[in-house]
Amino acid sequence: MRLASSSLTATRGDASLGNAARRASASDKTAPLSAWNGWRAPLVEVPDIDFDAIRAHRLSRFTEQLEDHDVALAVIVNPVSLRYVVDWRHFPLFQARTPSYILLVEPDGRMVLSGGYSEDHPGIAEFRPGHRYNVFESGYELRDAAARLADDVVAVTGRRAKVAVEPIGAAVVQALEERDVTVIDAEPLIEAARSVKSAGEIDCMRHSARVAAAGMDAMREMTLPGVTENELYAVLHHVNIANDGDWIEGRMLSSGPRTNPWYQNASDRVMQPGDWMAFDTDMIGPFGYCADVSRTWMVGDSRPDAVQRDLYQRAHAEVAHNADLLKAGVSFRELSERSFRQAKRFHAHRYTCVLHGLGLSDEYPKIPYPQDWDRAGYDGELEADTVLCVESFVGAEHGGPGVKLEDTYLITDSGAELLTPYPFEDDFLV
Repeated sequence: MRLASSSLTATRGDASLGNAARRASASDKTAPLSAWNGWRAPLVEVPDIDFDAIRAHRLSRFTEQLEDHDVALAVIVNPVSLRYVVDWRHFPLFQARTPSYILLVEPDGRMVLSGGYSEDHPGIAEFRPGHRYNVFESGYELRDAAARLADDVVAVTGRRAKVAVEPIGAAVVQALEERDVTVIDAEPLIEAARSVKSAGEIDCMRHSARVAAAGMDAMREMTLPGVTENELYAVLHHVNIANDGDWIEGRMLSSGPRTNPWYQNASDRVMQPGDWMAFDTDMIGPFGYCADVSRTWMVGDSRPDAVQRDLYQRAHAEVAHNADLLKAGVSFRELSERSFRQAKRFHAHRYTCVLHGLGLSDEYPKIPYPQDWDRAGYDGELEADTVLCVESFVGAEHGGPGVKLEDTYLITDSGAELLTPYPFEDDFLV
């Protein structure tokens, strides 16, 4: 691993080091981050990856879905889908709310991109001016922009074709139906394509996980009394962007009394001695692949009390138990039914799911707890070369601290391989 020069190198970048040693290196520091001038983010060495092979695999997976569902054309606008199908990275968060780029994909793999920017980009056969199907560019009346897009679709497919469309807006669907086009949802097709990973994609996910681990090492050294949650949260962003990552999906970092219930955003709360600090990376990292891992540890050189230690051991037991269930061929219902059972007093604040898929972001499937199955469950089977995150949050309904833990696994025919290169707090487990 290649690291940038830094004053904080005692434990960074070596996942084999024990967490007690990591805490010890930070125990004498109490200054806020703003006082640590000269710190630089660690840079993780980039592996040799065949991106042409990855692009070919992903496009093939998607066009197979189009052929299997007799779809003449797909209309793609989701920024994560654009990254998957054609490795398009421009303005992803802007695109999520203001669809400026629209990709047309034919079953033979020919792709046309409309938008305000063009370049010599692998896989795109033609660039066209943007349809401006958003209020920002076209004002409140979108029917004309929708009609132009529908005309482009019909020019490719003819009338009475079946077209798969990602969520974009009612006016586009209406314009297509007025031209006798049958419209279906593209989301199930692209989720099915994304679920099975190539070897190259797994290499990308391993690299993104290593970058997240480097960021977590930096966070550990900066988890100190006097530092705010926002300052600490910014460290992970810093390391991600320095390593050519993209963004972070949530703001899931909290400390002290804010660790329970879960899903409280990072804030300007100043961390105190004796606090827990819990976080979920949700990091869209290098090559667009998500590194999704959660950890909970102490602020500074504090030690957990009996309640904190008990919660930590319960969360760790849940992750370990559910990870042991993972292998190709097991059904979603079986995973839910056989999942770890926490004591009843923790049910009200349980996490939203037992397991969920992972790739360029969170993805299919999502496995609920058994008590949620009738409301949120759907069945299926795990496939080899899919990636799943195993989740746990443990916090009592009556309040007190909470613990968030999560690891990521590659599913194989014989079991599951850990993809998260970061240790738990082993000395909290005894």
